[in-house]
Amino acid sequence: MKYDSDNQRIHRIGSVIRKEIAQIIKSDINDPRIKDAVITDVEISKDLKHAKIYFIIFNHKNKNQDEIESLTKAINSSKLFFKRKLSKSSNLRSVPNLRFIFDDTESKAFDLEELINKSLN
Repeated sequence: MKYDSDNQRIHRIGSVIRKEIAQIIKSDINDPRIKDAVITDVEISKDLKHAKIYFIIFNHKNKNQDEIESLTKAINSSKLFFKRKLSKSSNLRSVPNLRFIFDDTESKAFDLEELINKSLN
């Protein structure tokens, strides 16, 4: 039973972090590259010390791989800013170390769908 309550707690903390980071991007970030980022998921380690924050970019089809890597570096260089803002705005005892990762699941699914459609024709 403890396992289930631990998972619920991790999920709840991840949800808080996701909501707060989205709000920080919306209201406190001045970098136009980061403003286009949308948080899709947050994975938190069991010890609550590390969080992977997955994001997508609006109109990422128009961006090449170098631009996506540049944005990922820019957002990761701002992770201390995000951590400081999270510690002030959330009721978390300790804020985990943040790592931002570009979520390319949507583009991979789109590419796979195109391949399937080509093979059916």
